[in-house]
Amino acid sequence: MDIEHDLVEKLKNVGEKLRNSYNQSHTGNDTIRQKLHKSQSVFRQMQHLEKTKLKEILRNKEIAGVDGSVNQTKGEPPHVIYFFQSLAKTTTGHEVRKSDIYVPLLDDTNDEEAVQPLKWRSHLLAKLELQAAVQLIEEKELSFLLMDGALYHYRIDAEEDWEKLRQLALDKDVMLVGVSEEITTENLVKLDAFSDYANKPYCYDRDMLFGVLEKGESIYIEEIQHKAGLQSVWTRFGLAPQITGFDMLEEQAHRREEISDLLFTLTPKEGRGIPLWLDYVDRDIRITDKLVDGLLEQYLDADTRHRYFTRKRSDRPY
Repeated sequence: MDIEHDLVEKLKNVGEKLRNSYNQSHTGNDTIRQKLHKSQSVFRQMQHLEKTKLKEILRNKEIAGVDGSVNQTKGEPPHVIYFFQSLAKTTTGHEVRKSDIYVPLLDDTNDEEAVQPLKWRSHLLAKLELQAAVQLIEEKELSFLLMDGALYHYRIDAEEDWEKLRQLALDKDVMLVGVSEEITTENLVKLDAFSDYANKPYCYDRDMLFGVLEKGESIYIEEIQHKAGLQSVWTRFGLAPQITGFDMLEEQAHRREEISDLLFTLTPKEGRGIPLWLDYVDRDIRITDKLVDGLLEQYLDADTRHRYFTRKRSDRPY
């Protein structure tokens, strides 16, 4: 590749600084584990559930997954169209789909969120996922409902719909579980045992726990459970050294070990640490760039496409 030499050198320098920072602030997995033990952390080796145990846990009910997808036409707001889809689906194939479109050019409200497309995007996507989940619970007898992402974000992004799902799950005794592959919290550094990390610029939990947990191990830390109405656990479900998190309703947290064992059982041993059914639902609902381009070409006339949703740079001869 024809790349400027200075760019290569700067990238190498970034890599060296990150390695040095990691080596200085993370003195090894054993040290991290010692600090976790001092913090009264509960380590546990998860178990793969045998068929008889799995049947007992499911109680002749089903497992389902929920995920959503959003994509947009190429361009800059407000000259874009956002496409939203959500899917709630049982492992036997029963599904509920929800969809919507948002066009900033046609938004005539003065709502503050109307000029914050990222916030609006999160709200609408969460809303559609929650609505699909509610309808699925109403239509099918479920034992576990796995949501893609932390339950906490639904409470923030679409509070009214979240409360409806939460109450319905409790009423129907459906275990509601949010599975997170991207851990963005900085909770460990707030513990007394990790006070020597307090002055470091970034101490994300995902980085500090990278490779610390053994394969099939989970960790629960009572002191960092401060999200109202929810409890969370970190795990290493598969071969990948990154942690996966899951959270659950506080009212259902007494089945924490059962939930972790089920998720462990549903996750490929050599996989990336996410239950297989959630990956399947994600693949089934994803809105690709190719799909967006196809929808515009088929359902919008050429003049409208070119006038509102075609960037001038797309006319470049290269």
